[in-house]
Amino acid sequence: MLKLLVTDLDGTLLKIGNELSAGISDENREALTGFVREGGHVAIASSRGPDAQTMISGLLGVPVAAIGMNGFIVLDEEGEKISEHWMDFADFAELVEFIQKHQINGSLITRGDDNGAYGYGGEETYPQRLTPGSPAIRQNWRLEFADFAYRSGRCSKISLFVEPGQHSEASRLLHAQFDGRFEIAASDVDMLDVSPVGINKGSGILELAQALGLNKDEIAVVGDNENDLSMFRVIPASYCIDHAAPTIQAAASHSVATVAQALALAREIKG
Repeated sequence: MLKLLVTDLDGTLLKIGNELSAGISDENREALTGFVREGGHVAIASSRGPDAQTMISGLLGVPVAAIGMNGFIVLDEEGEKISEHWMDFADFAELVEFIQKHQINGSLITRGDDNGAYGYGGEETYPQRLTPGSPAIRQNWRLEFADFAYRSGRCSKISLFVEPGQHSEASRLLHAQFDGRFEIAASDVDMLDVSPVGINKGSGILELAQALGLNKDEIAVVGDNENDLSMFRVIPASYCIDHAAPTIQAAASHSVATVAQALALAREIKG
């Protein structure tokens, strides 16, 4: 029997029509709230931070668990912390050297264990200086940078916002240099996330499942991007939104148009 549905946000749960981050459609809201009221659990899995849990719970009107920042933090339905997986500011400094060496037009952002935001970049680097074809989600958003040069201690997963035209090459270079040390995944057309090796949405689902006392056969997952592949690998009942790239769709067990369709199909199959 299906007991837990885990869904990505941007391009998946928040997709309305062709807008990837427009909000939760009536179809998806009714399906998820009905599932929870019948005793099921819903979790979000996103590159966004823990504050997304409060936002989605408010939009749905029911509690949700959260796998935030691509597995960096896992929260139960009450917002209580199940796990965190820190990096080191030395890793951040190494990534700064990496984008300098390869002349990547991008900015790095992380969060310290003091809850402060830290970054590398400036007004002349992407996404401060928006380029043609930049995603609409960035149009009214600017990063704030704080000095990190002498910072020590721990930081969360690290996000590289990179000019879309350099995204594929930046990804290739990151994998070539850091595979085996870091987990690297695309979270958007202009965003690459770097996490501790083995920490991703899939690992977060397994931690949440253990806390809830569930096995893999009681879970279904829905996503649409490269950072969702780790979910598809660990959960057999995997559903990909049908606008995703063919390689992402091929990794899932089913292709669907909406989260509501994924939930209905999973419940039909699993009971």
